[in-house]
Amino acid sequence: MDGLSYTQEFVLCVLNQKPKISAFKDRKVAACLMLSEIVELLRAGAMELTPANRMVVAQVTKAPTNYLVPITEDIKKRQPQSVNNYVRDAVLSVRKRRVTKIAEVMCDDLVKAGYLEVDGKTYYDNQTLTDRILTQLYQDAVAKKEPSEKNSMLAILLVNSGLVYQIFPKQEAETIELRLKEVMKSDQYHLISDVIKRINKDLASIIDAVRA
Repeated sequence: MDGLSYTQEFVLCVLNQKPKISAFKDRKVAACLMLSEIVELLRAGAMELTPANRMVVAQVTKAPTNYLVPITEDIKKRQPQSVNNYVRDAVLSVRKRRVTKIAEVMCDDLVKAGYLEVDGKTYYDNQTLTDRILTQLYQDAVAKKEPSEKNSMLAILLVNSGLVYQIFPKQEAETIELRLKEVMKSDQYHLISDVIKRINKDLASIIDAVRA
């Protein structure tokens, strides 16, 4: 959807299934959220990777959006780590406060923007908006043309978190997963960057490492 990042769309999909911050304590969901935010930082130039594959936040660059501030500050105050090690450590932390803090700020940002409503500790998404996001994702997956990078990234998040099979009927979920595998393996899709393809592999390995 125009105006929303793939990370924001993913959060709406998560809350559509379980409207609580505790939804982000699930290890697979947590890994997807954190890695998606890291991708946003990398793509915005707010963070770089060293030759040793360690994350370094740009000295003079602020987080491109408010909801990326918590993860930016968390990365800054720690020893330089690889993306995979950083995400694994956060996801496997005992209370997962690092993850839920990041999720809370994201949700508050969506509330302020009018994409979510909150009542106590429960978040309510706009069902029409979420349905449009998911319809667009599926239509992109079955179209003959190349899927957009944004929808490909959302598919990566939904597939690796396991949410794709909770949200879509089995046949549609399988179609999305198969299409994603095709796109990630082929060099003919020029809209899909090497960064996104690498992230797909990294996320799969992280999920395997933190699987309960």
